[in-house]
Amino acid sequence: MQETTTISRDGLERWLLDRVAFYLDKPIDSIDPTVELARYGVDSIYAISIISDIEDHLQVEVDVAEARRRGTVDSLTSYLLELVD
Repeated sequence: MQETTTISRDGLERWLLDRVAFYLDKPIDSIDPTVELARYGVDSIYAISIISDIEDHLQVEVDVAEARRRGTVDSLTSYLLELVD
């Protein structure tokens, strides 16, 4: 029997906020999940690094183009929840 782990939206969003804050060297509470990541200075290098972290963390393959279209942590969280569902 395979063990399944349920991923909560809040938990995943908090984890993503933590990764963004880490790469930007900002406090996690300074990142608004509804603000475009580009406004915080997330460029293509940071985006690829974050996507790599996501793949390692969730053990899923992420469509980079689709993930990049999701411009906010909130939107990216929704996309990722669809992948692991």
